[in-house]
Amino acid sequence: MRRSIAILFIVCTLVLAGCGGGSSSGNGTVSSSGGAQKGLSGGNSYIACPGNTNTPAAPAEQGTVTLNVAGATSSPAEEALVVQNLNKFQQLHPNIKINWQDIGTGYTDKMRANIASGNVPDVFYLQPDMATEYIPAGKLLNLSPYMARDNVQASDYYSSLLNPFSCKGGQIYGLPKDWNSLAVFYNKQMFQAAGVSFPDANWTWNDMLTDAKKLTRPGNAATSVYGITLSPDASRWAAFLFADGGSMLNKDGTQATFNSQAGVDSLNFYTGFEKDGSAVIPADVGAGWAGDAFGKQRAAMALEGGWLIPYMTQNFPGVQYGIAPVPLAPTGKRADLIYTNAWGAYASSAHPDAAWQLIKYMTGKEVQTVQLHAGFALPSLKSLASDAYFTENPGFKVMFDAATYSYADNYGPHDLVIHNTLADAIEKVLLGKADAKTALNEAADIINNDLQS
Repeated sequence: MRRSIAILFIVCTLVLAGCGGGSSSGNGTVSSSGGAQKGLSGGNSYIACPGNTNTPAAPAEQGTVTLNVAGATSSPAEEALVVQNLNKFQQLHPNIKINWQDIGTGYTDKMRANIASGNVPDVFYLQPDMATEYIPAGKLLNLSPYMARDNVQASDYYSSLLNPFSCKGGQIYGLPKDWNSLAVFYNKQMFQAAGVSFPDANWTWNDMLTDAKKLTRPGNAATSVYGITLSPDASRWAAFLFADGGSMLNKDGTQATFNSQAGVDSLNFYTGFEKDGSAVIPADVGAGWAGDAFGKQRAAMALEGGWLIPYMTQNFPGVQYGIAPVPLAPTGKRADLIYTNAWGAYASSAHPDAAWQLIKYMTGKEVQTVQLHAGFALPSLKSLASDAYFTENPGFKVMFDAATYSYADNYGPHDLVIHNTLADAIEKVLLGKADAKTALNEAADIINNDLQS
């Protein structure tokens, strides 16, 4: 997740993936909707390769080695999964010890500082915007020689999830550990009590607005219940922007286009819940993020991804909920966002083979099956698309099926500026400090200046 009024967890982050055809946006993907690819297949990498990189795979070391491993988990539930898998790896590789650190908020900035100082973990979460910076700079271990040696095929992974971590020459510097999309989580008991039908595949923006109003129960600060909880987050609003026919950037990624009429209309829709009193920002009901507000039953709906499932299981097991797709826009179309992260290794790691062994395991079938069955994340391995979990959990399959109409939530080297500037713009509209058109035009001016720098 991204910056907002509430103190949000850093999710899935994942950011990127979902991609499809068009012209290069310079971000390691091929643009089909202004800086974002669509779907799980197709596309190419446009990240420049480093001048020098490792070519042969390093041999295994003798004796015991210790790997420093870092990431930024979205919740205690995710960290528990990571630690569980790291512990299993150590059992399978008794000569490799793991020193795990959850860096937490500000992960990208802290990692950039680590890179600058040379104090870098051996293995770490690699976000797409980090890859566009670190690959050309030669900061990442080239995994291709290790993949070739151990018969790990790039074709085992969805190509659009691999593209953000590869360079033009085809070398791979990170393996996608999983991916996620959005869905509407809804409280079944609240819907039934309000006499509102559960959302289905045909529900629309208007249905969502109408349902939110019916589900809202005014009260005091401690008892009021809202139809939905939404934050000033471009990593949520963009799903509605794309559904309404809008785009984030032009096709070559050089100019903002989100301030189109589709952008204004979709932002008016997104902020309209707050304006009519049927939505709440999580912090306003004492919640740390939207999933927390939903779990505490202060909101009947939340727009989140698979990371919410283990969070609910661990913290709010008594809440009965369903999962529905993002509603259809007035265009008759729906859109969603895809987020992904990879595991990568530092080019100057003293233990490159051990680092690779960990990456291979943490992105392999065993770990991805554990994550899938926990409901935390969708698998980046094609072989798990037919896993029985999808049949047993049709709500979760809603998020997997969303890939066909989803777009990457990553817009190249300027991604952080784009997301932060748009978060500020959405916040202004939510707080009544600007109308949608003014806020988006101001944001476009800031982002255009940054794109030209």
